[in-house]
Amino acid sequence: MRKNNIYTAIDVGTSKVCTVIGRLDLSGQLEILGVGLVPSRGMKKGMVSNLSEVAEATKESVEQAEFNAGLKIHSANVGLTGSHINSSNTIATLDNRDYDNPVSSRDIKKILKASSDYQVMDVDDSRVLHIIPRTYAVDGHWGIGDPTGMHTSTLAVETHIIQGSAAPIDSLIKAVSQAKVKVKGIMLEPLASAKAILAPEELEMGVVVLDIGGGTSDMAVFLEGNIWHSRIIPVGGFQLTRDIAIAFNTSYPSAEEAKIIFGNVEPSRIDPDDEIELSGFVPGTHFDIKRQDLCSVLRDRVEELVNLVLMELKVCGLDGVPPGGIVITGGSAKVPGLVQMVEEMAGKPVRIGLPRGHSGIPADLQDPSFSTALGLLIADTESNGANEWYATSKVKNRGYLSRLMTRILGLLDSAKHSIKSQIRRFNHE
Repeated sequence: MRKNNIYTAIDVGTSKVCTVIGRLDLSGQLEILGVGLVPSRGMKKGMVSNLSEVAEATKESVEQAEFNAGLKIHSANVGLTGSHINSSNTIATLDNRDYDNPVSSRDIKKILKASSDYQVMDVDDSRVLHIIPRTYAVDGHWGIGDPTGMHTSTLAVETHIIQGSAAPIDSLIKAVSQAKVKVKGIMLEPLASAKAILAPEELEMGVVVLDIGGGTSDMAVFLEGNIWHSRIIPVGGFQLTRDIAIAFNTSYPSAEEAKIIFGNVEPSRIDPDDEIELSGFVPGTHFDIKRQDLCSVLRDRVEELVNLVLMELKVCGLDGVPPGGIVITGGSAKVPGLVQMVEEMAGKPVRIGLPRGHSGIPADLQDPSFSTALGLLIADTESNGANEWYATSKVKNRGYLSRLMTRILGLLDSAKHSIKSQIRRFNHE
């Protein structure tokens, strides 16, 4: 087996660490060779809180995947999330080009690099993670997918730029490195999930991906086949568990079990006489609550999350959910009643996003909780072209003068400040 035909993805989440090893067969189809899945340790809301614990959990996941695949891996594509992630759209231009010289790959790299110089930076330690071209223009004519080989005096590009804070990025890289794996590339998790679950027609029509994980809910908006907006909302499945524990004065394990077994975000569908048993904090003690009350707690939090998503759509200039609707994925996507509730609030189609389009993915991995890991793997197998939004990016430092200039040039509107203030509130809950 050729080593250069082996691909690895690691999803270091708040609830689990998932390592997937795969290869492309002779026909170009993805074949899964091994999977490693262990409970996560040392992660909080998508970020490293205990480096040694994260490194150990990652090592266990990698070793499990290696054992199942019957081979050793040395590098991997790694997913990234967390409330430190920010994104914006910008336009960069290369003027006074020699018209007789066609646009080259060097021109593409130059203009993409230039586009990051206009990015708004909120903090000095920010790093550019992705510079994703949405569309190009030659001599003012927009709508060009890839201008390579074309003749133009002026080349312009509209890009979606994703950035993150250096400290949490470095902590994740260090944790994976301590697991004896080199980080080959970093990819924003909702982009990875989208790669695994979306159909081409959904991308073209316009769609929202909502990846509800253990610690965060990751959002990505696509229009006309390209990324339009992305946001990390620091509330996920663990927040739902915490709400139950606080509301009913029960332990976290008991709250988590009740959420999984009895949870539903449509309390009106529950028999008002149904009761469930929860464990008290004192060992051996138990008490009963109305199941409807449990479901009402879940609904309140999910309703607030969906309202944040709808507000984010206004921030990025949309009047509502795109025609393709919302595709929900992640470990918390299967909460009963979720699709119906979100569909009612959004007024557009909603479905659960499962990994699709690759015959080599076994049935037990065709589950929303594996969307990110499989998307990371799929992206790693595909070449990075001028217009491929899913391409992973190496982290890049930004110079002080560049950051200073972009802070002078960049003005965020009041709606964006409003949504950020609400998101910050989640961090303190």
